[in-house]
Amino acid sequence: MKWTKEMNKTAVELLFKGNSRRQVTDALNDQFNLNLNTQAVRKHLNRLGYHFHAHARDFQADAATIHMTSDGVQDAQVLVALKHGPDKSPETLMRLCGYDPSYFELVSGEYKVYEQHSKAAGTVPQYAIHVKVRPRLGITTDELAAVLNEKVKPVYVKPRGEVAKHYPLNNLVIPLFDLHFGVTHFAQLMPILTQLETIFDRQNYNRVVIELGGDTLHSDFMEKTQTAKNTQLDHVDTVQAWEDAKRFVGTVIQTSLANAAHVDLYAIPGNHDADIQWAFVDGLADRYPQLTVHNTTGYRQAFQLGHVGILMAHGDVALKKLPMLFANEYSNIWSDTGWREIHYGHFHHEVTDDENGVILRQMGTPKPSDNYEKKNGYTMAHHILQVYEYSTNRLELTYTLGGEAVA
Repeated sequence: MKWTKEMNKTAVELLFKGNSRRQVTDALNDQFNLNLNTQAVRKHLNRLGYHFHAHARDFQADAATIHMTSDGVQDAQVLVALKHGPDKSPETLMRLCGYDPSYFELVSGEYKVYEQHSKAAGTVPQYAIHVKVRPRLGITTDELAAVLNEKVKPVYVKPRGEVAKHYPLNNLVIPLFDLHFGVTHFAQLMPILTQLETIFDRQNYNRVVIELGGDTLHSDFMEKTQTAKNTQLDHVDTVQAWEDAKRFVGTVIQTSLANAAHVDLYAIPGNHDADIQWAFVDGLADRYPQLTVHNTTGYRQAFQLGHVGILMAHGDVALKKLPMLFANEYSNIWSDTGWREIHYGHFHHEVTDDENGVILRQMGTPKPSDNYEKKNGYTMAHHILQVYEYSTNRLELTYTLGGEAVA
């Protein structure tokens, strides 16, 4: 059976008026001469993003109207009697009007309080709630992670040759900042993977740390190309971007696992992909059980390699405060290290500075210039990334990847 627009509108309005599943089903069957059951109605409304309230006894909707516009915005007004005043959160206002915040986002909302008098109930406050909402595009981050990780087959990597018996004390840090897959494609980064193999051919390592420094993916959405704060971008294929990111980062992980005693991945969000990168890294944790993953939605992470301490940040916020934030937020690492560095990106070109004994490394990116960068003339930086080898006390070597050869 195919649901018509009129049937959908009637079902939603009946739900908004506080009717039960049985009442909505019976009304639809009578009005449209159907033979629906309550389960079919519930599932259909769930697919549209509407849900019957489990807490229906807590309030009663006396009247409701809903208007739908061609651009997908829905304007709903409802008058409800509540035992307690609602909080002013967007989620509460949407739920009281019958919208699930997992599927809708608030455009605007307001409510007014009235007093209703009756002999039976006395004075009861009623709330006239008015919201404008629009459907969320795509799926939520948690749903995306669940779908992508549901049938992940773990990948186990064996140490290459006699590597496991001959680990030196040195450590390798591989910063991956601002890769912007979608603008960047896997084939463009294949020379970097070859050069990374060359580094591991020279020697293996006690510990490898892969820094995923944000903006791994160009867009934070699957069905539109926008940043985490909804800044419109030139369109890219995010599905292909995810595939390219998975191949590239996966190859870096597997190469590291084959040549080091311990491999960690630290990830922080960027301003382009704050949500979707978290789901991406969560998938990597399931795919590579030998990898120790440190995933966060926070702004900074820090780690320690012997007496070397490194703080990661994307670079878009609190940039001038990073040395003191390192000392305050990670005081245990700060106090136990003598060589301290801060790694950040965001600006797409390399800068190294020594600020009172703390080395700040602004990472470049191997990504090609996009239309925004071409328009504004931000095209003169080297399209490279750098890899750092540390002893237990200090930086020993810097390798440049991209361009013609490993430096």
